[in-house]
Amino acid sequence: MGSDKESGLLDRTVGDLVSEDYARAAAFAELGIDFCCGGRRTLGEACTEAGVAPERALDRLEEIAARPRDASPDVRMWSLERLAGHIEKVHHAYVRRTLPVLGRWTDKVARVHGSAHPELLQVRALLRELASELERHMDEEESVLFPHVAALEDPGDTRDVRGARTGLDALEEDHEHAGLLARRIRELTNGYAPPADACATYAATLALLQEFEADLHRHVHLENNILFPRARALHARHVAGGRGLAS
Repeated sequence: MGSDKESGLLDRTVGDLVSEDYARAAAFAELGIDFCCGGRRTLGEACTEAGVAPERALDRLEEIAARPRDASPDVRMWSLERLAGHIEKVHHAYVRRTLPVLGRWTDKVARVHGSAHPELLQVRALLRELASELERHMDEEESVLFPHVAALEDPGDTRDVRGARTGLDALEEDHEHAGLLARRIRELTNGYAPPADACATYAATLALLQEFEADLHRHVHLENNILFPRARALHARHVAGGRGLAS
């Protein structure tokens, strides 16, 4: 069972715990605890919602803390401009590189195996909806949000910073919807488990869908739990100081 020190983690938010040590993300995923869109809940609240005994979550976190591993960069210490650039170059690039492949593969497996596995037709439709939403969402972030975020951190930048706050709520709603679509795909595919009659492409498609969801969780976590809260705080500070107007 978790120690007294570990038990204090139940009062901390899931997003903060993952921001502090991303190795915890895999444990939360195994337990069915949402750490990206649901990152503002405390671990205790998240355990209750997921039907997980708090002791089980604490034990997993204690195991992770005891593992030797290489130090990873603390993205919380990065500038917002650097963090936005990382999201664009790593996660946005991954999405744009991977979605066309997933689109072709889901089309193929739906055609070949759809009669025996009609859920594949739903998976194909859900993926198309997710792709369309993510493409629009990423374009909006790169053309509007990320430049304004960079401006917020530069005291010499005289641009109006209203855009750094405007639309954040809508972007978070996009994340929530994308997460729901990915979760539905996972449910329809029985946790990405290939059936007995799955061909190599079918199995590869499920494996890539699983990888895609994992990257989406990391992507959304960086924005919802680190980038967006810091951007909101900086925007409020600038508005209080007379730079830009409240949105």
